Amino acid sequence: MNEIEIPFGHRTERRVALAAQLGLTALGVLLMFLAYSDGHLAAMFVGPLVALGGLIGGGVWRRRARLRRLVVDPQGLRWVEKGASWAVPWYELRAVGLSRTGGDKPSLWMHLEPRDQNGFAAAYRTIPKNMYGYWIQLADETGGPMLDLALQRYAPQLYQGFERHFTEY
Repeated sequence: MNEIEIPFGHRTERRVALAAQLGLTALGVLLMFLAYSDGHLAAMFVGPLVALGGLIGGGVWRRRARLRRLVVDPQGLRWVEKGASWAVPWYELRAVGLSRTGGDKPSLWMHLEPRDQNGFAAAYRTIPKNMYGYWIQLADETGGPMLDLALQRYAPQLYQGFERHFTEY
């Protein structure tokens, strides 16, 4: 098959997040038991807070580093993610563009411009949309050059290259 698959997300970061999550949770439980045996009331409240912070913080971190892929092929675009996959054929789109944001953690965005706004919104409910249109954040910019080449190869008539991000308008 002639398709280009661009992975997003980090296995190593997910493992580190899981280790931090388990470590903080175990530390919180240990603090709670040690405080209970010594009778320190303050540490009995700190232990569950540390354990809860580890569970929530590690879960959020792991969610942000989840594995997902964008597949570009002659038929269109496919986003493959557990529980949130979608596919759009090229004939449904008027234009496709990419954008970068800077800051502490730069990210890559893909902008989809549908031919028929109402029909697209009804047919593709799982594609993320904000008030500026169908801007999909791809989390990290590691796949940017590969995605740029894939769009040039499979959708040269639709691809607008890198454009300004909606926060710059």
